[in-house]
Amino acid sequence: MTVQNPSARRWFDTTEAAQYLGLSERQVIRARQTGKLGYTRLGGLHARHSQEQLDAYIVACTVAPTTDSK
Repeated sequence: MTVQNPSARRWFDTTEAAQYLGLSERQVIRARQTGKLGYTRLGGLHARHSQEQLDAYIVACTVAPTTDSK
């Protein structure tokens, strides 16, 4: 994977990611710990999320409607 101009990317901390996703901070941390939400460690300590990672999580959690044909 090639990263192009990472400084132009918007990074979300846990609080901002929770607001973006409409979740609590604890839910974001849990999704990160279980591998359901991608993240990047910047500076070795702090987990940050790109908008692409957050959008991918939304897509993965989306359930398509089923048709109930009778």
